[in-house]
Amino acid sequence: MMAEADRIAMLSIHSSPLGRLGTADTGGMSVYLLELATELGRRGHHVDIFSRVTEPGIEQLIEYAANVRIISLAIDGTRNLHRSALLEHLHSYRQAIETFCQLRGLSYQVIHSNYWLSGIVGDQLKEVWQCPHVISFHTLGNAKIAARKNHQEDQRRISEEARLLRCCDGVIVPTTQEREHLLAVNGDRTSCIYHVPMGVDLEHFKPNSYCADTRSAGRRENPVVLFVGRFDPMKGAERAVKALNLLLEKPEIHLAIVGGDGEKSAVNQKLERLVNELQMSGRVHFHGAIDYLQMPLYYQSADAVVVSSYYESFGLVILEALATGTPVAATPVGIAPDVIKPGINGYLASDANERSLADAIASTLELARNGEKVKIRQSVCDYSWSRVAGSMLDVYSDVLLHS
Repeated sequence: MMAEADRIAMLSIHSSPLGRLGTADTGGMSVYLLELATELGRRGHHVDIFSRVTEPGIEQLIEYAANVRIISLAIDGTRNLHRSALLEHLHSYRQAIETFCQLRGLSYQVIHSNYWLSGIVGDQLKEVWQCPHVISFHTLGNAKIAARKNHQEDQRRISEEARLLRCCDGVIVPTTQEREHLLAVNGDRTSCIYHVPMGVDLEHFKPNSYCADTRSAGRRENPVVLFVGRFDPMKGAERAVKALNLLLEKPEIHLAIVGGDGEKSAVNQKLERLVNELQMSGRVHFHGAIDYLQMPLYYQSADAVVVSSYYESFGLVILEALATGTPVAATPVGIAPDVIKPGINGYLASDANERSLADAIASTLELARNGEKVKIRQSVCDYSWSRVAGSMLDVYSDVLLHS
């Protein structure tokens, strides 16, 4: 069993949890790290999150919450590197972590790596600290290749994910769908697979108190559909725009887009060109990256949320939207098939094309006019971070018992 005051090392080498949500390398994984670590800290465990410096002026050690610290490592020449280029510098990150811990006399009972690059570092530190090592891959290279035509992945990622699956003490998957993806990578794995979903802060994400006990608004002149996510091609922002373009009925449906790397980034400009080509500039509104604290207001203000991804290992946006009482139209990815109940809290696209997604959006908007926010919220009340932390502690205890 994990004893109170045990130390847990979480690794997030490629992405700092202090980054701005919605930008290139900062998304649901950052929320996961901070929320899970905070809940573990509340229970008396000490959590150190090791990451890299991605912005100037970040202090090396930040006391983030009770018993939770974020240690940001500055390695020369790596601050602005794309994550794929970090592979050549992982030894430097491992050495920096070792030095930090040696100077302070630190060791850990469990290492929890996040993403394959962190997994490589965690695999090496496991030998140093003589403790078990578990991995949350968050996404899998082979699954991304299978999900989207012409998607390219570094072959080193493919081989390292298969190797880590064989040599780590446990792999944490957030959905049954992701478990199947994992087995496709290496069906004869030797590590144990543990199913632990992500969670949602039910106090932060909740319906607007004005309409919490009434039927969903849906009375505005022009309904608003909300897209939240990075402009990674896998997130399918273009597919959301094209699907909306197929909905020609009146009143006009508007699309609010939250996320992106700024107006001048190549991905933003590409999406804006598509909007202009489809003559939708009056119906699509770009809000940029929004602070996490402000996100409930966007969910509450939308009639529906669209998740148009080609692949999600989980899909945290789905839980956040439903927790606010806003129904979701989604492609059948990540947690969507498990939590979306047609006619109650949203609709799934029956296929991967824009027409199918458009039909799901139209049905979800109809539900928004008649659905009850309280019932929608109830569909995700089992996904509290407290419950997730309890399940994660069971995983840590199990790998400690068998290591």
